[in-house]
Amino acid sequence: MTQRAMKFNKAYSGLINKLLPSLVNEAWKRLISCKKSPMTAGEASAVNPLVESFLRHEVNRYQKKLKYQRKSLPLFKNFLYDTNMPDQETQTQDTNPICDHEKEINYRVKKELDSLSLQLLEFNEKTFDPFIQEIIKRIEEQDNANNELRSEIDQQKLLLQETERKLEILKSKSTY
Repeated sequence: MTQRAMKFNKAYSGLINKLLPSLVNEAWKRLISCKKSPMTAGEASAVNPLVESFLRHEVNRYQKKLKYQRKSLPLFKNFLYDTNMPDQETQTQDTNPICDHEKEINYRVKKELDSLSLQLLEFNEKTFDPFIQEIIKRIEEQDNANNELRSEIDQQKLLLQETERKLEILKSKSTY
C-alpha cells in the first residue's frame, strides 16, 4: 500500500489494492473536496459506509475502463483495415462527473429508507391495529351513548316545556 492509500482506513485495503496509486490519490481528493457535501479527512479515513460505497464504485469504474480498453485494443490494431468504433454509449460510460458517486449513494440510501419505512408501517399496522380497532369500537359505543342521551335530553326538554305551558295555564285560571 502506498503512503497516499494510508489515508484510507485499513479495512478498505482490499479495495484500495485494486486501484492504481494515482486513482487512490484522486479518490481521496474527490472525497474531501466534493462540492455538495465534502468529508473531513477524519470522516474519510474512518470506517464509513459512504466511503466503502465510493471505493467500490471507483473499483467498478476502473475495472470497466480496463475491460473497455481490452475490448478496444484489437480495434486499434486493425484500424487501418476496419473503421469499426465502439458505440457512443460505451465511450461516455466512464466519463462520470466529479462526485457522481453521491448520486449512487443517495439512491441506495433512499431505496433503503423506503424499504425501512414500509417495514415500519407494516410492523406498526400489525402491532397497533388491534388497539386501534378497540379504540374505534369504544368511540363508536360512546358516540351511540351520547346520541341516546341527547335524544333523551331533547325528550325531557319537550316534556318540561309542555309541563311549563300547563302550569302557566293553571296559574292563569287560578287568578280569575
